Amino acid sequence: MSGNNMKFAGQTRVKKHDDVAWIDVENPTSEVFDQLEADYHLHPFHLNESTQKIQLNKVERESKYLFLLLHIPVANGADNLIVEQVGVFLGKNYLITIHNQPSQVIDELFGLFESSAGHKQEYAAKGPGYLLYGVIKRVLDNIWTISQDMLNELDAIEGLVFDNNKSDAYSIGKARQKIVRLRQIIGSLKVMLDDLAEQINSFSGTHLAKYYANNTKAANKLWEVIEEAKETVEIYKDADFTTSTEQTNQILAILTLVFTFTIPITVVGTLYGMNVPLPGGLATGAWTFLGTYTSFGLLLTVSCVSALAMFLYFKRKKWF
Repeated sequence: MSGNNMKFAGQTRVKKHDDVAWIDVENPTSEVFDQLEADYHLHPFHLNESTQKIQLNKVERESKYLFLLLHIPVANGADNLIVEQVGVFLGKNYLITIHNQPSQVIDELFGLFESSAGHKQEYAAKGPGYLLYGVIKRVLDNIWTISQDMLNELDAIEGLVFDNNKSDAYSIGKARQKIVRLRQIIGSLKVMLDDLAEQINSFSGTHLAKYYANNTKAANKLWEVIEEAKETVEIYKDADFTTSTEQTNQILAILTLVFTFTIPITVVGTLYGMNVPLPGGLATGAWTFLGTYTSFGLLLTVSCVSALAMFLYFKRKKWF
């Protein structure tokens, strides 16, 4: 096909070995899309989908090519996980990858295809379908690495949740966010790989189903790991919530007791603060039969006895 030797505008790399060509397009322009459509008969709808943000992996078969959307999770710092989208066109003798931003997975594999004679010969001998298998395998390896890092994070969170009395809601929330994103990617990837494994032999004319079946097994294993991580982080969330609730209840219990024990003195103080005659008050004169501070002593005793009576009653009821 003449398109294999054509010159592209923009951030486009073309590498051909024997009859197999890999064209990698980064941040494509409308001119590049027009050229791909003309030379490879790609549907403009699929070309546009390659650069539009779509949530799920997908595979669609046309008469001359297979179109796939791959989502690749990438760790962005310690807490963030971003998702790269790559549009893939698989033809009889070419593979075209399209993405808006640089993709580490694509760059690494393209570099091997470009520089390693062994990889060139391997991919050329087995066709572009095997090259696509290598891309998907790299994606799965990348997800596996992220999953292992996430499991290490969960181990660290376990120590925080069960070894201290502080809330670890932020760490748990970030871990749950990663797990949700990985579940979305792996869940749709499993479905796509099942579909792709069924179609690849009939489309490519080569025996590649066993390779794609291995990718499907890897995706299923990743799904099991993520599901287990999901259950684990939910346990941590419940444990952290229980710990936080107990702390709140303890604080409220202490405040309630303090407030309750001050009720008697508050009531007495309120009564004697009224502008009405009361025994031992200013209007009738202070009690002095036990000394100068008889009124003060009697009022303090009444307050303390009332608070002690409440304390003993609460203790008997086992309210604390």
